[in-house]
Amino acid sequence: MRIVHAVVALVFLLMAAIQLNDPDPLYWATVYVVVAAIPAARVFEKRLPAIWLVAGGMVLAGMLMSFPGFIDYLGSGDYGSLGGAMMAEKPYVEPAREFLGLLIAVGCLVAYRSRGTS
Repeated sequence: MRIVHAVVALVFLLMAAIQLNDPDPLYWATVYVVVAAIPAARVFEKRLPAIWLVAGGMVLAGMLMSFPGFIDYLGSGDYGSLGGAMMAEKPYVEPAREFLGLLIAVGCLVAYRSRGTS
C-alpha cells in the first residue's frame, strides 16, 4: 500500500505544480500540497487528522469559490472547453477546472477518512 500512497501523494504534488502558472497560485498550490500530505504521511505509516481537517476546510472553501463558475460552465453546454485554452469569452473554464480538481481532492480525502487512514 505504500506505493499507492506515494503515487496518490505525487499526483497531488503534480497538481500543485500545475497551479504555479495560475493567476492566484498560492492558494491553489497550497490546497493540493496539503491534500498530498495525507497520503504522503501514510507512506511513513503516520496519520494526520488535524491536517485532514485543514485540507477539508481549504477544499470546501475552494469549492464554494469556484461553484458559481462551475454552474455557468454546466449551463454553457460547451463541455469541450475544459481542455481548450482560456478565453475571455469563456470565463467559466477556469472555475470549472478548479471545481473539478477539488472534486478529485474530495475523493482522496473521503477515501482516506473512510478507511481510517487520514
